[in-house]
Amino acid sequence: MNFTTKSSYYQVGGSLTNNAPNYVKRQADDDFYNGLKAGEFCYVLNSRQMGKSSLQVRTIQRLRDEGIACAAIDISEIGNRSVTPEQWYAGLLRILENNFNLSDVVNVRSWWRDRNFLTPVQRLSEFIETVLLANISGNIVIFIDEIDSILALDFPADDFLALIRSCYNKRANNPEFDRLTWALLGVASPTDLCRDKNLGSNTPFNIGRAIELTGFDETEAQPLAAGLAELTDQSAEVLKEVLYWTGGQPFLTQKLCKLLLENAELIPDLPQRVNNPQEWVEKVVRLKIVENWESQDVPEHLSTIRDRLFKENRRIIRRLGLYQQILQQVEIVPDGSAEQMELRLTGLIVKRRENLTISNPIYQAVFNKNLIAQKIEKLSPYSAAIKAWLNSNCEDDSQLLRDDDLQSALVWATDKSLRNEDFQFLTASQKMILSDQNQLLLAATLETKKAARDAETALIEADAAKQKAQQWIGIGSAVLAASLVGAIGFSTLAYQRFKLAQASIEIEQNGSDALLLAVSQKTENSQALSEALLRAIASGEKLKILVKNKQHLEQYPATRPLLALQIILDKINNKQQIKISLLPHRKINWKAHAGAVTSVNFSPDRQILATAGVDSTVRIWNFSGQKIAEWKTFQKSVNMVSFSPDGKFLATAGQDKTVKLWKLSGKNISSFKAIEGSVTSISFSPDLKFLAAAGIDSNAAILPLSKLQKVTLSSVKLSGHNGLVRSVNFSPNGDFVTTLDGKSTVRIWNLSGQLEKTLPMQAIGISFSPYPQQYRFATVTLNGKIGLWNLSEKELVSEFQTLHLDAKSISFSPDGERLATVGIDKTVRLWNLAGRQVAQFEFEENVVSVGWSRDGKQIAVAGSNGTVWLRQVEGLEELLKQSCDFLGTQPEYLRRISNICK
Repeated sequence: MNFTTKSSYYQVGGSLTNNAPNYVKRQADDDFYNGLKAGEFCYVLNSRQMGKSSLQVRTIQRLRDEGIACAAIDISEIGNRSVTPEQWYAGLLRILENNFNLSDVVNVRSWWRDRNFLTPVQRLSEFIETVLLANISGNIVIFIDEIDSILALDFPADDFLALIRSCYNKRANNPEFDRLTWALLGVASPTDLCRDKNLGSNTPFNIGRAIELTGFDETEAQPLAAGLAELTDQSAEVLKEVLYWTGGQPFLTQKLCKLLLENAELIPDLPQRVNNPQEWVEKVVRLKIVENWESQDVPEHLSTIRDRLFKENRRIIRRLGLYQQILQQVEIVPDGSAEQMELRLTGLIVKRRENLTISNPIYQAVFNKNLIAQKIEKLSPYSAAIKAWLNSNCEDDSQLLRDDDLQSALVWATDKSLRNEDFQFLTASQKMILSDQNQLLLAATLETKKAARDAETALIEADAAKQKAQQWIGIGSAVLAASLVGAIGFSTLAYQRFKLAQASIEIEQNGSDALLLAVSQKTENSQALSEALLRAIASGEKLKILVKNKQHLEQYPATRPLLALQIILDKINNKQQIKISLLPHRKINWKAHAGAVTSVNFSPDRQILATAGVDSTVRIWNFSGQKIAEWKTFQKSVNMVSFSPDGKFLATAGQDKTVKLWKLSGKNISSFKAIEGSVTSISFSPDLKFLAAAGIDSNAAILPLSKLQKVTLSSVKLSGHNGLVRSVNFSPNGDFVTTLDGKSTVRIWNLSGQLEKTLPMQAIGISFSPYPQQYRFATVTLNGKIGLWNLSEKELVSEFQTLHLDAKSISFSPDGERLATVGIDKTVRLWNLAGRQVAQFEFEENVVSVGWSRDGKQIAVAGSNGTVWLRQVEGLEELLKQSCDFLGTQPEYLRRISNICK
């Protein structure tokens, strides 16, 4: 059979023209047209690619045929980020001028300038009343498309919505406004669009008419069958199968019909084609849409849904939990909740027969149960525990959270809207804490009583020995003394352990209470933060007494006061009403590069740091953010910059396959092709005899360095990697090299290039402790689990789970006391080696790289938009001093802190 049907009959994406033969008329067409013609304010708020723009084009034409003047404003074209209110409202006015041909009536520029004493919204309102209505005699409809774009503005657009509502209110006193009607179209709910919740009834939505835009039904979709007529005599049956798979979703329906025409070779043999169109349609759906969907999603449709479904906000857990229930065919009645509206705006679910259900089988196949379960597990820091607990019908108490795990979970959950199962699990865990503490008290009491009994027994036995053997009185006395000392010592040790455990639990709980008080205050008012800080100081002072003889963070029995003090001080620091002089300068930032900062590195011997970026430049800075030197590397993009161990020069890794060595003045020392492909990572050996390099084409090598920092021709290849080699690192003593490849495999090599070991785990980052007394290195997995390894044996010593469930990198502090982890959430978290969180720093950009100062008291953070932050890392003493000093400036707290701050 010769297939000659034109695939262009169907249009995938974009607005259909007025005379498009494949346009599908729905009930919404008449509802929208009739409502606007009658002067009603109408709005079409729905998911993307549901045909809103085509509906607008068709409706405008119908209205213009009736003599009604129309203007179509795509509000996204005005811009959002960095646009001022003045520019935005002037842009609206200019579009109205163009659409209604008012340039001969008024000079918009001078008209706008002459009224600069008015606010922008007042000027737009006056333009509508005195220019637009005065010069257009008939009825007017203004269409605002992409209304959800106002959500991205740097200022609230509630005044604009109030202006639309005022046009309706003015009808009572000015009949001219009866001629003006508005239509709003976009992907948002009315609640989303009104940022000011006090706007109340002063919005266009409680007087407007909501136009319901549904998918195509079989009767409506008949124009689409015409495109299949030349391909098969069963076009109606094929279209029926198409609608089954798409649920009538306009974009998917047009796309699937187009794919059927383009893949006619997949039609079964002629006898089956007439009788079984299901096989053909299903085959095209599986091969061309569902399987490997990300590579075939052109134009983007499923990707857009994915991004909205997995958008991280406070409701993501509840939203995904709701979708999971719908996938499991749990009956969910629409209630207008925020998570339901967010899910409906993805397009994944629709309302059918009074319940929410999956829109179509294609969505169900792509966004399936396994995908959602995996995503929820990644988001929740207690996913494995709650899963096991739920599977045990909520009876396995061993899965409930305790200690740090529970506190971390509560902090994580503070600003999130959780599923009911999460609430039950966290509540049960908190109840268990009381039981655990009682058991701890009981165990310690029993241990103390046992020690006392042992002491009493020892006394009795000693007394009997004394009576039976007077001749051995000297020896007997010595034995008695030893027995008494041992028994009393054992009793004292048991009691001390009990008191330490009791004090640690109390301190950790008080620190958590302070932190929760601070982060749970939605308004973050100053008094609430000060109260939280006071609690944190009290727990911090108790911790200081408890750890007075412990120099290392790893030995701290509690760390929550450190975390609470740091986070609360940050919140106070960020509040505009707090004078900067009240707190020390704890963080500075500056624009370092045009585009992403790819790497940041401290000099080991001077108060400077180097940054590199995608703009192919290296810049040297002091710790005040002042630029000392800069130069172009001409490497397309600098992927990494690293100081030499002696701090006298530095190396850059380039996208152009080169490594270059530079003096700190910017003078090039040498340039060489280290490996094939873009170089992603470089590392100096501690003795400066070697340089290791790794890149994107499975390549890594060890290159000898001469005394003049020249690279000799000989090099040792490190072969056998899987794709990209993320990083290469020399060990602190320089006797071996580690590589981390694109499959998350860590390999250990000797300097001869022989593979010594492959670690039995999958890592996303690796870092060595530079502290000479510690023989360890750390790895972090993608889901945030940290492993500490013995340096000599390369064996796992301990591991713990962090809050970074999408970890990107890990870095040891120079003193070996802390580990910094970086995730995709724009947050850097610090941990002690016992797995307790000690600090949390949040940034405005995605974090690309983190570097430590030589003394470990500062970190430098490289941002994806070109910013560098220099952040202080304080210990307990510093945090307590800053906190006490700050509250000491608050008159109402002077008396209360006098007995707390030492």
